Amino acid sequence: MEALQTLNAALKARGVKARVLIVKDRLFLRGTFITSDGAKKEKKIPLGLPANQSQLLEAENRVIALASIVNSTGILPSTMPWEAEKIELQAATKRKGLTVSESVSELEADFWKGKVRTSAAERTWERLKAETDRLPQAATITMDLLVATASKTKAGSRTRLESCKVLKRLGKLVGLQDLDRLDELRTPYEPSVREVPSAEDVADFLVTIDPDSTWWWPTWALATFGCRPAETFSLVPNGDGTARVLTVKRKGKDPTWRTALALPVAVKKEELVDDLRGGDWIPLDLPGERSVPWDVKSPTEYDSATAKRHCDCWSGWLRRQHPTLQLYDLRHAWAIRSISKLPSTSLAAKCMGHSIKTHHDSYHRWIDQADIAAVAATLN
Repeated sequence: MEALQTLNAALKARGVKARVLIVKDRLFLRGTFITSDGAKKEKKIPLGLPANQSQLLEAENRVIALASIVNSTGILPSTMPWEAEKIELQAATKRKGLTVSESVSELEADFWKGKVRTSAAERTWERLKAETDRLPQAATITMDLLVATASKTKAGSRTRLESCKVLKRLGKLVGLQDLDRLDELRTPYEPSVREVPSAEDVADFLVTIDPDSTWWWPTWALATFGCRPAETFSLVPNGDGTARVLTVKRKGKDPTWRTALALPVAVKKEELVDDLRGGDWIPLDLPGERSVPWDVKSPTEYDSATAKRHCDCWSGWLRRQHPTLQLYDLRHAWAIRSISKLPSTSLAAKCMGHSIKTHHDSYHRWIDQADIAAVAATLN
């Protein structure tokens, strides 16, 4: 074929030390190349084209693309560039028809990549899946579908924020375009600020609790040491105003022990709790023997799912006792008391088991208020 001779002459002029030839009505490239194992071998490479004149221009383009790779890397690639393009095209075509269910399966595989299946990680995945469950699972995944689903949530809510975050992650994973459409739906979200009960309010509530209640001791511990509700199951007072307690909220890490500090709620000496078990009276800051419904003695015994079940039960009990009070209100109340009682916010943050930044972000309003009040006191 005269046209083939012309092609090979053109390739030689370009410095390509290989020739195109015909084998069983197909086009091949024959030359000597260094392979990935470092050996120099003569290779006959199929160009993936039929041996007719109309395919010679494409053959030339493929040889030039291959020669460019060989010149830059020094070795023959394991996958020819035209084969790689075909694989990518097939993958892209296949992904265009992905259903929501298939996409969520990919998200799940991506989520667990490199992670240990702890109970905390399981709960995180369940929260992500809850957002994807809003989507019709048999439908083809498209950006229009993601936007329409996120739009059904309340604007400016935390639900809208979480929906957009998770659906954007899903869309990015499966290669959807125009992801910024979900960003445009993320209207600013400001969590509502709850009123934190005063020390007197907490004391008034504690003295109403039946000492025989399962939740009497954990509620006292939560209010006195300012730990997280789930941490009270591991808290053991040391008898010197401190306690050993697990820090359970450590992203991607196992719980570790820390020292918590007691800040008993303000009660007058005569304000005592009637111990219904024997008619005795005990001080509010001395509730008797430690009693928890689930005793966590080591980091390996802590399980996030079990902790949640107990805390859900505890929260239900608290709503029945005091409809406007939440478990975390008692932790926040400890933090507010610490502002006037402890010498530094860094010590308070350490006792609560979070960073100084988190402490300032959470309690800056009360910290600023205390600082300004202190200055006012010096001025007056």
